[in-house]
Amino acid sequence: MYDGKNKYSWFSENPEELFNQLLQTKYYGYSVYAHNLSNLDIIFIFKYISYLRNKYIIKPIIKDGNIISLTIEKCNNIKITFKDSYLLLKDSLAKLTKTFNVDTPKGLEPILIPTWNSTNKYYEQANISHYNKKVEIINNYNEWKNKVQKYCENDCISLYDVLIKFRELVFTNWKIDIEKYPTTPSLAFAIYRAHYLKDHLIPISEGEVFDFISKSFTGGSTDMFKPYGENIRCYDVNSLYPYIMKTSLFPVGIIRKFIGDITILNNIYWIGDCDISTKKDLYQPYLQLHANIKNGMRTISPNGSFNMILNSPEYFNSLKDYNIKINHGYFFDSKKTYLIISLMIYIN
Repeated sequence: MYDGKNKYSWFSENPEELFNQLLQTKYYGYSVYAHNLSNLDIIFIFKYISYLRNKYIIKPIIKDGNIISLTIEKCNNIKITFKDSYLLLKDSLAKLTKTFNVDTPKGLEPILIPTWNSTNKYYEQANISHYNKKVEIINNYNEWKNKVQKYCENDCISLYDVLIKFRELVFTNWKIDIEKYPTTPSLAFAIYRAHYLKDHLIPISEGEVFDFISKSFTGGSTDMFKPYGENIRCYDVNSLYPYIMKTSLFPVGIIRKFIGDITILNNIYWIGDCDISTKKDLYQPYLQLHANIKNGMRTISPNGSFNMILNSPEYFNSLKDYNIKINHGYFFDSKKTYLIISLMIYIN
C-alpha cells in the first residue's frame, strides 16, 4: 500500500497486517483504490473481510455481480472505502502510466521459474505460456522475493500518481471530485448534468408518474434467424440511433396529465393508457407489453384485444395494424433536442 508519503509491504499469506495499517483513525474517510478490485484483488481479501464483521460494519455496493465499493467502519473513528480504479479508468495500469506520464512506470512482473534443486515450489510456476504480457523470469527465490515486493510497491505508487493526475484533470476542467463517482459512466453523467444539461430540458419523474411511464418501456424487439447459404457476404449495418436522435421529437420540459384523445394536439409527445386490438391476426405482432406468465413477468407481443401503456411514436407507427383507443396519460413539451446519450471522457 501507498498513502502518498509512505509505502508498506508484507510478504504474507494473510492480509491482517495490511488491514491493521489501514484501519486507523488517521485514514478515516479515505478511499482505498485497487486496479481491478472487483475481479481480482477482492478475491484474495474477501475471506479476511468476512472475519472483520464481528468488529466492524461492512457495507458493500454491488451492481451486476461486481463490487463497486466496500466500506469498512467502526463507531465514528474508523472508516475506509475500497474502490476499483479500473471501473473509473478502463485501461491497463501499464497504459495509464504512459497516458498520464507519471514518474513511476509500470514494471515487469517477476516470475519464479523452478530450478532442479528448488525448495520453494509454492511460489513457482512451471512456464509462462499463459501470460499475454512481458514478464521477468527469476530463478533464485530470494531475488524473486525482493523483486516482487518492489514490483507491488511500484504498482501502488504508479496507480496513486495516475489517480492524483486524473483527479486534478477532472476538477480543473469541470470542478467535479472523482471520489464521489466510482465508475466512468457515473462520472461522465455528473459532468454532463453539472455543465452541459440545459435547465428544465429533461423532466424528473418519480412516484406515480414514474411507475406509469416505466410500463411503456419493454426493451427492443428481436427476431431469431437460422440462415443457410454458400459464398455469403455479411454486412454490419450502422445503428439508427443517431438518425432518430437527430430527426425525432423527444419528451422534455413539464409533465402534464391528460384524459381522452390527445391526438387532437399536433406535435405532442405523450405516453398513455390504451385499449388495443389487432385489425387482423398478425403473423408478427410488434406492440410489446409485460405480462405475468407462469409466475414470472415476460415480454409478449399478442394478437387480439389487450391494454397497455403506449407512447406516441408507437401509436402513429401501428395505426395500420391496430385499433387504438387512448384513455389517459401524460404529455410533455416536445423538441428535437440532439441528445447525447453515450458519454465518454477523452484524455489527451
